[in-house]
Amino acid sequence: MPYFFLLVVLLLVGCQSKLRVTEADLKGIWKTDSIYRYTNGFTERRAVQNDADNIVYDYDGTGTMTMRKETEARPVRYRIINGDSLQYVGKSGTVLSSFRILAFEPDKLVLRKMQEPLFSGKNQLVYEVRLFSPAK
Repeated sequence: MPYFFLLVVLLLVGCQSKLRVTEADLKGIWKTDSIYRYTNGFTERRAVQNDADNIVYDYDGTGTMTMRKETEARPVRYRIINGDSLQYVGKSGTVLSSFRILAFEPDKLVLRKMQEPLFSGKNQLVYEVRLFSPAK
């Protein structure tokens, strides 16, 4: 089953024309539906329910995103790089997080974040793919 999700994501990426996402395209409130983690050949996929990952992301379309969970809200600047990458940027201009936009449609956003290897050494691949949909 985890390979099926990866296959679907790869097909979406392979069959899709070159992404040209803009800041304005992301405008709206997005919620995480599922998270897929790949670590050196091991996979995990889980649906997001009421846990630490149940955060809504409110993109204003002009470069500010507000992460909301319950009563807490944190604004963060964001920018789109080359139409296919998303970066969250701190107040000093420091990149906080970088994501590759794997798929984007009005009802779906798929982001991949490369992560640090768990062990020292070569030939390690660790990343996380998050599937988002508009929050109702």
